[in-house]
Amino acid sequence: MNTMYKVLWIDDDDDYIEGAFELVEDTVKANNMVPQIKTYSIFEEYKEKELSHFDLDVFNMYDQIIIDYALSGTTGDKIIEDLRSRNIYTDIVFYSSNFGKMKEELRAGDRHLDGVFFAHREDLTSTVDKVIKKNLKREYSVANIRGLIMDSTSEFDYICRTTTLALFEKLPIEKQTAIVAQARAYVANALSKSKGNFETLDKITSDKSFLKKAMESVDYVMDNKDRYAIMSMVVREFDDSDIYNDDFSDEYHKNLIKPRNDLAHNKLFYGACLKKLHIAKAKQPFECDKNCHDCKSKYSIERCEEIRKIMYWYHQLFNDLIENKVE
Repeated sequence: MNTMYKVLWIDDDDDYIEGAFELVEDTVKANNMVPQIKTYSIFEEYKEKELSHFDLDVFNMYDQIIIDYALSGTTGDKIIEDLRSRNIYTDIVFYSSNFGKMKEELRAGDRHLDGVFFAHREDLTSTVDKVIKKNLKREYSVANIRGLIMDSTSEFDYICRTTTLALFEKLPIEKQTAIVAQARAYVANALSKSKGNFETLDKITSDKSFLKKAMESVDYVMDNKDRYAIMSMVVREFDDSDIYNDDFSDEYHKNLIKPRNDLAHNKLFYGACLKKLHIAKAKQPFECDKNCHDCKSKYSIERCEEIRKIMYWYHQLFNDLIENKVE
C-alpha cells in the first residue's frame, strides 16, 4: 500500500461538490495520505464511465465511495444493490439533508449494509474521516506496514536517481566536477568496505561461522545514504531552503531507512496486546513476555502512524522538487 487514497464521489449538485471538495481533500491529507478524488455530477456519466466496461479489480482500487443519497433519477438503496450485486464491497458513505429518511429507507428490506455509513450533508467530512481511520488500522498489520514502507522508499529511491541526474545536467562544469569527485569518494569508500568484508570472510575458518557471515553480508557500489547525500548536494544548487542541508541524508536514513530495514528484513510478531510489533531475535520464541510496563517494542500502532506521517512528508517534499525544479 502507498500513500494514495482514492475516492469516488457522486453528487448531481456541482455547487456542493465545489464547496466541500477542499474539505474532503484536507480530511484525507490530515490522515497523512495523498487524495485522489474523482467526481461525477451526472449519474448516467458515472454509469457509462465506471460501470459500462466494468472491471472489478480496477473499481476496487477506490478506497472509499461517497454518494449523495437522493440523486436525480435514482436513490441510494438502488445504488447499493447494484454495487453489491457486482461484488463491490468498498466502504460507502451515503449522505443526505434528510438523515432520518435516508437511514430508514436504506435499512428497509434485505440489503447488504456492511461497509455502509450514513452522514448528514452538513457533516460529511466527519464520517469520511472515521472511515479512513477505520481502514488505516488494517494497514498496520505486518504485511501491510512492510509493503507500505517498501513501496514508498522504492519510489523515493527512483526520484533520488532521476532527479539527481536531471538537475546535474543543468549545473555549470565546475559544480559538476565537484559533485562527481564526491561521488567517486563515496564509491571508493564502498569498494573499501566491500574489500574489508571479503577479507573478513577469508579469515574465517569455521564453516558455520563462514556461512552465517556470508548469508548476512551485503555489497553496494554506493551506499544508499551516500546517494541521498549526492542528491542533496545537487538540489542545494537550485533550492536555497535549509531542508537539503549536510544532514539531509543522515536524517532520511534515520527517519525511513532504519525502520524500513527493521520492518522489511526481520521476522516480526505481535505482542500479546496485539498493538505492538516485536523484532524476533535469533532462537527467540515468537511470543512476548507480557511485561507491558517494560515493553521493548519499537513499533506500536502509534509508531507506525508516525512512520506514515514521515513518508507523507517526504512524498510532498520530493514531488514538490520534481514539479518546481525538474520539470
